[in-house]
Amino acid sequence: MELVSNKETTVAVLPFQILTESDKLSPIITGFTEDLIINFSKFIGLSVISQYSTQNIQDLSQTQPIEQLGADYLISGSFRMLLDKIRINVQLIRFKDQKVIFAGNHDETIASILSTQDTIIQQIVSVLQQQIDYDLLSYSYKKESVELPAYENWLIGMNHLKKGSLESDKIAREHFEAALSINPKFARAYTGISLSYFNEWSCQLWDRWDVSQKGAHEYALKAIEFDENDYVSLSVLGRTYLYLEEYEKAEHFFRKSLRMNPNDADNLVQIAFSLVYLGYAEEAEQIYLKAQTLNPLHADVYFPHGSLIYLELGDYKKSAELGEKVKDISIWTDFTAFMAAVYYLMGDKKKMNSYWANYKELFKQNINKGKEATDKEAVNWQILVNPYKVKSKAEPFWEYMGGEKPKASFENNTVQEPIESSFICKGELWELSYLGETIALKDAKGYHDISKLLKEPDKEFHCSELMGAILQDNGGEDVIDNTAKKDYKKRIQELQMEIADAEEMGNTIQLDVLREEYETLIDHLSQAMGLAGKTRKVGSSVEKARTAVTWRIRSAIKKIEKAHPQLGKHLSMGIKTGTFCSYSPEIPIHWVT
Repeated sequence: MELVSNKETTVAVLPFQILTESDKLSPIITGFTEDLIINFSKFIGLSVISQYSTQNIQDLSQTQPIEQLGADYLISGSFRMLLDKIRINVQLIRFKDQKVIFAGNHDETIASILSTQDTIIQQIVSVLQQQIDYDLLSYSYKKESVELPAYENWLIGMNHLKKGSLESDKIAREHFEAALSINPKFARAYTGISLSYFNEWSCQLWDRWDVSQKGAHEYALKAIEFDENDYVSLSVLGRTYLYLEEYEKAEHFFRKSLRMNPNDADNLVQIAFSLVYLGYAEEAEQIYLKAQTLNPLHADVYFPHGSLIYLELGDYKKSAELGEKVKDISIWTDFTAFMAAVYYLMGDKKKMNSYWANYKELFKQNINKGKEATDKEAVNWQILVNPYKVKSKAEPFWEYMGGEKPKASFENNTVQEPIESSFICKGELWELSYLGETIALKDAKGYHDISKLLKEPDKEFHCSELMGAILQDNGGEDVIDNTAKKDYKKRIQELQMEIADAEEMGNTIQLDVLREEYETLIDHLSQAMGLAGKTRKVGSSVEKARTAVTWRIRSAIKKIEKAHPQLGKHLSMGIKTGTFCSYSPEIPIHWVT
């Protein structure tokens, strides 16, 4: 395959062979192959050869008609009866060298064949993406760096990040910066830089904690600024918030990342790992198992993540089984400490002591600057760096080793302190200060409304209070009639189903279109409906107040966002408008007003 940056990958699904005398299978197989073609065609960046061009190809030996298809990859397979089950064999073949990239077997009943389609599709798409990136990476390393486009620089940078050393992190950062020099708005390059700092923060340079933490967080925010729907950037931002112990924000970004792309194995396993800390061990297990399914060629790289998940599920035998399969026990400084905890909980003190000795040696090298540490010092560090929102199953082991859960980890001391900010009226100007940046804006009614909300966080103000008058509802005509209301609700239900389908298929472009229509309808319907679902009246004085206050607050926030994007986003997320208005910040803010 010739690597062209804007070329879609082309796949041909060849008719699956019937390796049995049972005629009952033929209609199922025909439909199965057709469904595979339809579902593969839904993925962005993947072109699928029509069934009309492939239906007469009997097997892979027909080289001439296969070559005429012009496909980069071939998908072939077979059905064979095995007693009361059907064995489905699937192969993904790279056409240019006839190399089998992936092969898998599925033993299914007639009833379960259709659900197996989803597994096969997800596996192949995941393997395809990894293989295409690998091919591109191999090709890119052969060229001069100055010729590399932004995506290739990002890809090489990510490859260096996986090596996990300070030197490789530095090289990775250089490639990400090179990508930004080509495309200053390339969100994932900022994500890459964030990850390089994250490596230092969580694994490498403990004495540079503040610098590394700040770099990881700020570059993740920068990535989202350029692409708020990039699932990798969203996941990284979730992880930085997790380690800052801002759990609600972390969960928000993890779940949005999952919605944006539920089929990237590497991203799934990181989210699963993170959800354990938030107390969602059962959900984490399901995501972890899906990641293994989507990366069948390299599922072993996820064993350490799985080991922690099963520890927190209380399945210590499974946790130990996966942990023993990990090839590099230094993958995380405290991985062996978790293994020691598993064996303590299983009552195997010999294994516990062995893994604990390994951990203390790694702690000495990576964290304690070559100095020997006591058990208490080593275990307290592990307690400190793991951002559990809920009680960990490892706590009995930590207590056994003399550990004490600190009241607050030092990286979180400053974060939890209220941020000093100001929202002050000075005559015809408003002086606003947030996160060290101060702006001045010309007076507008919306700023007075916002100031009142900021003074009393979480308090609900009726729109009439902000208008400065007690209003009486004087009736009026319905904004929308009952027929229109039913049509709106019916379309909203349809959109909910379409959005769910698009999320399942990972179709992000279609998702954006559907969500925009959905949000527009919801917004329109909510404006037309009052409390308890009653239709609002045109001419209602309360409705006029609600509309006026909402408009001037939102208008004021838009002006703020142009001059101070971070403050604008904070207010947009924290302020609720409507009949009742309120300010509920996600982080504590001390406002001087």
